[in-house]
Amino acid sequence: MPLSLAMSMTIPLGGLVLSFFSLDKKGMNRLPFFVMSMFYFFLLIKIPPLGDLYRRYLEISAYGPGTRFSDIAGAHTDVLLYVNGWIFQLLKIPFFFIPAFYGGVMCYLLLASFRNVTLIKNKENESRSISSGRLALTYFTIFSTLNILNLVLGIRYGASLVFMIYAVTCYYSRSKLRCGVFVTLAVLMHFSMMFVLLIFLASLVVKVEKKYVLPLSIFFWLLSAVALRSILPSIAFMGIGDYAMGGYVDGSFSATPNDSNTIAVAFITRLLGLGSLVFYLLSRSEVKGFDRFLNLFIPCCFIMSISYTAMGRYLNIAQYLLAIRICYVYLFSAGINSAKFRILLRNFLVAFALLSLIVINIYTQRRTLSMGGLWSYAWTSPVFLLSYTEKDFDKYLNDIDYDGYWIKHR
Repeated sequence: MPLSLAMSMTIPLGGLVLSFFSLDKKGMNRLPFFVMSMFYFFLLIKIPPLGDLYRRYLEISAYGPGTRFSDIAGAHTDVLLYVNGWIFQLLKIPFFFIPAFYGGVMCYLLLASFRNVTLIKNKENESRSISSGRLALTYFTIFSTLNILNLVLGIRYGASLVFMIYAVTCYYSRSKLRCGVFVTLAVLMHFSMMFVLLIFLASLVVKVEKKYVLPLSIFFWLLSAVALRSILPSIAFMGIGDYAMGGYVDGSFSATPNDSNTIAVAFITRLLGLGSLVFYLLSRSEVKGFDRFLNLFIPCCFIMSISYTAMGRYLNIAQYLLAIRICYVYLFSAGINSAKFRILLRNFLVAFALLSLIVINIYTQRRTLSMGGLWSYAWTSPVFLLSYTEKDFDKYLNDIDYDGYWIKHR
């Protein structure tokens, strides 16, 4: 048994650290990815059902022996999570395994997405050797970029986001069939991924050069109000157009948050995204196919600028894609002709990883970590989780209101 896997069964944090040093420069790295994803699986077993996750809990816990698939399909357009929850109910599997399972899957697939991009055949990755240090740093950056608690609390959006990113990278590197499977899973998990799918299909026939990314982004940002108000009302399928208009254009989801904490976190997040964009645009390398999608997708995100929530969700996808792309640049020194540029990019990746991990993943989710006592399971053997039952999970519900907020910290 590999040391990292054995360590993860005793001290998960130790297994996580060792897994970064066991990455193979030329391998598929399935085992290190598995160990990294198991770290989050163990950590998320005891995550409290806050926010959107609480609403999913209420819906899934209402399923009983008389619930049929047709009942679920008739109530939801994006049915995947509900079908998953229904099956878990039939098998008597506790709800708390759902966020843990999807958290582990998200981690594995995002890491695999970066690996897929490194497998796309280009002259840079065929002719240049890579160091173990660069390999560990790039994968640590991708791992840290994953805002796991936030994505698990918004589980349908979080899972669909990673499914779609993985699907796109599979199309250009591994298997178009696998791409189709994960595109389907993404859309069935959260219907908003249909927008990403349409842009992906358009990128197969429309090529946008890097130099047009910024001008097009500004153009679509200016066009947003007219475009959305003209297009959305005409979408009659399943009432999606009216739902989007009522919730994301004219409703509460369109407004910009006014609390200082949310604004500060959003500022840091987008600042990191802007930095990634600058490094991407300055690099002279090209990843065939993948860049075509990225160059079209980034401007199209700004079509949603009239809605803070909608634009934010698609910009999150763009930011993950950019993180993958600049990690590729650093890993292979692709399109880098200056030692100073390489050092600057390395320092940016270190800052990106640390800010993402410490500020975005830990500080902003400190209440979730505190309520669930998740800190301790980074260095406590998963064996102790065997005593965790549905009765323990139900104790959370006494401290959560109907909107999914922790009562002690309203």
